[in-house]
Amino acid sequence: YRDKYQGFGPTFASEKLSETDGISISHETLRNWLMESGDWRKGGGKRAHRQWRERKGCFGEMLQMDGSHHDWLEGRGPKLVLMGCIDDATNNVHGRFYDYEGTLPAMDCFKGYIKRYGLPQSVYLDRHTTYKSTRELTPEEELCGMEGPLSQFERALREFGVKVIHARSPQAKGRVERLFKTLQDRLVKEMRLAGIKTKEEANRFLRGYLPRHNRRFGKLPGMDTNLHRPLAKGFD
Repeated sequence: YRDKYQGFGPTFASEKLSETDGISISHETLRNWLMESGDWRKGGGKRAHRQWRERKGCFGEMLQMDGSHHDWLEGRGPKLVLMGCIDDATNNVHGRFYDYEGTLPAMDCFKGYIKRYGLPQSVYLDRHTTYKSTRELTPEEELCGMEGPLSQFERALREFGVKVIHARSPQAKGRVERLFKTLQDRLVKEMRLAGIKTKEEANRFLRGYLPRHNRRFGKLPGMDTNLHRPLAKGFD
């Protein structure tokens, strides 16, 4: 544990010891040993409980999307942003690393998602300028009854017929925020073990990692209906 998994929580360390080292030990036993040795403190991995919004019922009903700025490579390479999407009903995750959070990374990440799963019914976003325009309406636009200026990402989703919902606080995007906390713990440590040093290596690693993550943390939806729609012909 001290040589390879220092800082890993007992549950995660137990998984890696079994998966990588062939050592089978329950996380309860490992937790007790680590607490006795002073390598882990009681409650080290727990977070305060909150009352979360009820999940959507169907896969594809709502996608939460955001960018996570973090030292994903722990100084071994450049600072990266993980653009991540999580389905509200199932916890199914899609994502990719980029150099910055902006319109082109957001569009590229969403493109990868719809090529894999189809178009969701709605996307839940924060008020970052990538996702919501800050421009004020001109007097002429107000007279014409315009709703308000759209960001390029909002415009693209409107053309796809995908409803855009803007969160009014970080807490409102609870699922994607918790996803990033989990990935900043588990994914960072997995890439450390694999010696990942570049954005290209990180994205290759992510393609193999996310299916395992989805199997580990995915949930069955309340209703057995997939609401994703295929992309209409003629759209690039």
